[in-house]
Amino acid sequence: MHLISYDIENDRLRLRLAKLLIRAGMYRVQYSVFMGDIKDPVWKRLYADFHKIAQSPTWQITDSILILPLHQYSMDQREVIGQAIVDWDEMTGQLHTLML
Repeated sequence: MHLISYDIENDRLRLRLAKLLIRAGMYRVQYSVFMGDIKDPVWKRLYADFHKIAQSPTWQITDSILILPLHQYSMDQREVIGQAIVDWDEMTGQLHTLML
């Protein structure tokens, strides 16, 4: 499980990163914060894409992408003040059955 947050000034670059994270299966927990469990081959490609974005001519010296691995202890100790994340079980892989 990873928590990824970004602070990017350029709108197009910021949108590009958000789309990459969504396509990789990450869940948006706040406007510029994503969380999810990514398998290794997808993670390697996504990590390479982060570096490509950072090499973009529109990347500013003040822009940043924060990648924070979350371990089970961190997940067990989480606390949400305010509106809880709706798809938490799906995000953490605890939801195994899809009912249609």
